[in-house]
Amino acid sequence: MRRTMRPRKALAVLLAAVTIGALTACGPSQSDANEVEQGAGGVQKVTVGALPISATAALQLGIEKGYFADEGLEITVQSIPNPPAAMAALQGGQVDFAYTPSMPMLTAVSQKIDLKAVAAADGYPENAYQEWVAGGQKTDPADDTAVLVSENSSISSTRDLEGKVVAVPARKTQLEITIASAIRQEGGDPSKVKWIALSFQDMIPALKSGRVDAIGEVTPFIEQARSEDARVISYPGIGTFQEGAVGLWVASSSFIDANPGLVAGFQRAVHKANGYANENLDEAYAKASETTKIPVKTLRAGDPPYWPDTVAVADLKRAAEVMVKLGYLKQAPPLEPLVVQQ
Repeated sequence: MRRTMRPRKALAVLLAAVTIGALTACGPSQSDANEVEQGAGGVQKVTVGALPISATAALQLGIEKGYFADEGLEITVQSIPNPPAAMAALQGGQVDFAYTPSMPMLTAVSQKIDLKAVAAADGYPENAYQEWVAGGQKTDPADDTAVLVSENSSISSTRDLEGKVVAVPARKTQLEITIASAIRQEGGDPSKVKWIALSFQDMIPALKSGRVDAIGEVTPFIEQARSEDARVISYPGIGTFQEGAVGLWVASSSFIDANPGLVAGFQRAVHKANGYANENLDEAYAKASETTKIPVKTLRAGDPPYWPDTVAVADLKRAAEVMVKLGYLKQAPPLEPLVVQQ
């Protein structure tokens, strides 16, 4: 039986909190950035900019299982705190591939940053949203992001957030967009929300004190908030993305054009690793705990992880349509050229 929930990206939401302006960082020339170091026996040495999130667990498992070695690749994982920093490292030539969720990628592309999606890093199984709704479980964990209110609050749905103060980790980034999408889906007007930016650590005290009416949190803070008399009214991610790839492994088009065989091998190894992680969740949870520094027990309290085996243009289209509809993008860029086909 296929799981219908998506992977936790507890740190992947706060990622989008950093401005894309960092992507103009200086680096080596484009030709130098496209060169790949050769190791013994023709092995190609590749550096991947990865975040301390569950998506990286599948990558690490793939390295351990030899999937990348089978493709003639030697992978060095460089830990990077957030997607804008990962994309800056990519543009600067410090890494060859980098992790980013689809919405920050689309924002970057709209600002003329050269990025293409090579492989899926995390996301939802096919028909995840439909199965979740059909099961009548719209308040069951389906996400590592959630909107919470105080236990005694009169707020019962995201539509009730009109006119209310809602805390998010940063303005106009992925968690705000997904909450705004949830409000719109329930017939509300997200422009009437009073958004404020607070750190994840500061949100729970602000909710308890009445400074804010609702908070947009991530795991493990969701579980902490629930233990302190907060309740979940929405899991906004699944309603926005619904299915398919959300987190992506990206590279520059110039690097892709200069190294087509390497890119194809990386793509095959990632998706093989994703399949292994899906079929061996105990190993995946252990590796995710090692990567995120979050206890396995806490990781298991939410939705089970899922790593897709492909990136479809439709995955980017869903994200872009939401961003345009809500005013976070003026218009969607051409999407087909942004996906490297398998």
